[in-house]
Amino acid sequence: MTSSLANAILFLALVTTSVMVAVMYRKLKKLDRYHAEYQQIFDKTGTALLAAQNAVTNFGTEGKETLVLLSQRIEEAQAVSERLETLIREARQQSQPRPGTIHS
Repeated sequence: MTSSLANAILFLALVTTSVMVAVMYRKLKKLDRYHAEYQQIFDKTGTALLAAQNAVTNFGTEGKETLVLLSQRIEEAQAVSERLETLIREARQQSQPRPGTIHS
């Protein structure tokens, strides 16, 4: 009788352990699926961050190029403005009456 009681206890322990292992197996499978989903999300996030980094880098580079071109255009405009002012001064000097000339 003692042996059958011991066998029953061992059988009950075996069944309990088997159930716990099955539950644990299901949880591990579920965790594995979550891990795969998280991996995909992290991969997409990494790709998005790289794209954002490239956009910021390109924006900075294009901004610098725009500033260089703008400064060149400003210098050209200043040179044209100075030339125009010189021409206006020369035109005014030529249009002013000279001493010793008679106007009718």
